[in-house]
Amino acid sequence: MSDEQQQPTGKRIPRGQGLASAAVLMVVLTFAARVAGMVRMMVVGGSFGAEGDINSFFAAFTIPDLIYFLIAGGAARTAFVPVFTEYLAHNKIQQAWRVFSSVFWLLLIFGGSVVVLGMAFSPQIAQVSALGWLGSAPERVDVCAQIMRIIFPAQLFLVLGGLLMGTLNAYKHFLWPALGPLVYDVIFIVAALIGARLPETQGLQVMALGSVIGAIVGNVAIQIPPLVARGAKLFPAMNLKDEGAQRVIRLALPVILGLAVAEINWVVVRILATMCQENAPAILEYANRLWKLPSGVFAAGIAIAVFPTLSEHYAKGDLKAYRRDFSFAMRNTLFFVLPVSVAFMALATPIVRMLYQRGSFSPETSPVVGNVIVWLTPGMISLGVTYICARAFYARQNTVTPVACGIVSIVACLGLGYWATQTIGLVGLAMATSITAVLNAGLLLALLRREVGALDGARIARSLVKMLVGCLGLGLICGYGASTLEAALGVTGELAKLVTVFVPLILGGAFYAAVGIVLKAEELRSAWRMITRRKGNTTEAE
Repeated sequence: MSDEQQQPTGKRIPRGQGLASAAVLMVVLTFAARVAGMVRMMVVGGSFGAEGDINSFFAAFTIPDLIYFLIAGGAARTAFVPVFTEYLAHNKIQQAWRVFSSVFWLLLIFGGSVVVLGMAFSPQIAQVSALGWLGSAPERVDVCAQIMRIIFPAQLFLVLGGLLMGTLNAYKHFLWPALGPLVYDVIFIVAALIGARLPETQGLQVMALGSVIGAIVGNVAIQIPPLVARGAKLFPAMNLKDEGAQRVIRLALPVILGLAVAEINWVVVRILATMCQENAPAILEYANRLWKLPSGVFAAGIAIAVFPTLSEHYAKGDLKAYRRDFSFAMRNTLFFVLPVSVAFMALATPIVRMLYQRGSFSPETSPVVGNVIVWLTPGMISLGVTYICARAFYARQNTVTPVACGIVSIVACLGLGYWATQTIGLVGLAMATSITAVLNAGLLLALLRREVGALDGARIARSLVKMLVGCLGLGLICGYGASTLEAALGVTGELAKLVTVFVPLILGGAFYAAVGIVLKAEELRSAWRMITRRKGNTTEAE
């Protein structure tokens, strides 16, 4: 790719500035959505705690969530974007929208069928989601089925929304797609606040309905105006013989498995959790929100921003630019994800107390959730690496390799997870999740290097050493600081909870930044330019 890239508006901006601006926009908006999601979980935790039917509520989302990640994350976005982007790169606008139309109608028919079947067979599907309760707590399976029947229609709008968001991403427009999850969470929060005032079963049903409304508004309704502004065309025909549509389908089938490996593994863990202690599904869900925060904010934001660019590099045969921007994405992902993951490990239980421990969320539950988070931490870092590597493969329209890695990871998760359930228990499930995440990331990285060649590994390694030096001090400051403050202030007051988390976090973060300055970490400079939107080649191409 040349030093400048042509945007749909006709305005030309420096290549590095465009990619960096997209990355920082995605990080900021994804962070806002994650904060909203955390607020949602705080409201749910304070209202319903971790005991009783709230476990059935979380279990009800297991299979519907999997459908969303498989279809919306795979077919509707990742398989579609490279093909659509290629048409745009060659100025074949009409053909691009014909492919969009064919995929839209295909997803509408297929997604609608899934919804109807899901609602009809909710009792049977609930038995899979709540496998461990079939003999010990059948009443929980019934509640799970009731909630599942309500939330299944949301999947249709999530799937269609995935296509709309992916199309906007292909135009390198990230604002409204990133706002979609934020809108979803805000609507869910309102539903949770209303549900908190009702009897437990009714309150859970209101929250389930909120997820449907959130999907309609956040994933579909607000995406339509920016698409119309870009000349979107929806032809009233589905032509599956179209060469572009066939390419999307061929890419989608293996992408569906490869991209959603982490989610498939988590579904396995959630199902196995019903074989552990009674409140295991709720504990895992509260931990899950924190586990995925670093990679979900930084790695996912950067990966989504860099994906169209990598696709364009591959379409134009510019391998040098492809490697350069992959290196930029990987180094900046690690720069953010590593320190946050270390901080979460050192401050796991204090963070849980600060966020969740109020109302119906008992003090005894906090260290249990915190311990699960500690064992999930290695998976935080690996998940970030996986986000970047998977997009790098799909940008090259290579779907076979990620699928092979995904199969290995899923089999390992199932075997390790079941063994952990029978021997160690809930913490063992967290360990199994991290081990399989590390395995998947390692395989993807090694095989990408085999396919592409050198991935700027020396530069990434130099940056990683500097990051680890900063992370070591960060971890010690957070761990020692939190234990000292807890001894002095206690663990119950709201002010004490805040001080115990934020004082060590600020001091540790300052140390990490200081190390970056002293060691001249280039990611610190590029991060600063992204934040301040300063001009220049932010990717620092060689």
